[in-house]
Amino acid sequence: MAYTIATSFNVFRENIEPPTYDRETSINRKNHLISLLEDEFSILDSFAIGSLPRYTAVKGHADLDIMVVLHFGKHIENKQPSEVLQSVRDCLGEKYTNVRKNGQAVTLYYKTWPNVDVVPVSRTKNSDGTVSHYNVPNMNTEEWIKSQPVLHSNNLSDRNKSFGVEFKRIIKMIKWWNHQHSSFLQSYHIEVLALKIMTGSFSDYPWDIYQFFDKAIPLVETSLWHNIGFADEYLTYDNRQKAVDRLKTARDKASSAWYKTYGDNNDDEEAIRLWRQIFGDQFPAYG
Repeated sequence: MAYTIATSFNVFRENIEPPTYDRETSINRKNHLISLLEDEFSILDSFAIGSLPRYTAVKGHADLDIMVVLHFGKHIENKQPSEVLQSVRDCLGEKYTNVRKNGQAVTLYYKTWPNVDVVPVSRTKNSDGTVSHYNVPNMNTEEWIKSQPVLHSNNLSDRNKSFGVEFKRIIKMIKWWNHQHSSFLQSYHIEVLALKIMTGSFSDYPWDIYQFFDKAIPLVETSLWHNIGFADEYLTYDNRQKAVDRLKTARDKASSAWYKTYGDNNDDEEAIRLWRQIFGDQFPAYG
């Protein structure tokens, strides 16, 4: 419980923080899985990606993503994404019972956090031999999605320096809001929206979060290109409209909450009640 907006947001930030990212456990799981895959696959590279190593994950919604670069000619050429994912699932299924294909990855479920998503990819190189991008399988559309995870991580880190450490904290808050309201937006999409929207420097949480909701609406209403592809190509027409509706509701409540604190009323109690409607019960109640 809290009496001020500043304290409320600090408590909220702590409440949605995932368990400490245990790098040793993650490295051990990654190395073990790679050793199993190497029995059947020629692996050119492997590394952790996703919200955990980028420090944009939230409690209860954070898995360890491992990108595994397979030899294109041996394992990917002339194969559908679902075939590649199935071959990885079959290999790991010989040692694990709780493993399944999951859209763009093969997920392994552990008794302790974190679970692991194995993403088998090929890589495309530039003429100078450097990696241009990775090709990620999408079994739902049977297409290969271009991805630049290292560049994206660097973009986030650079913005975290220029905007302030609150940049990634606000991303976490928006991700939490999304999970509380039907999860229509994917994690990567939210991070791209943050890069497009939060371009200046940190003001305060109420204002910058209101600005995020307000500026995200037109960006979600239309296709959003980032780096090498569309960040929102997963959205159906209906889900896009539902996401926009939820953003509009959040914007209006955030606007009202901001005015309750900084307008004529100076009413933190009512403002906190509105922020709890936006973020759920992990946002502390007044008192």
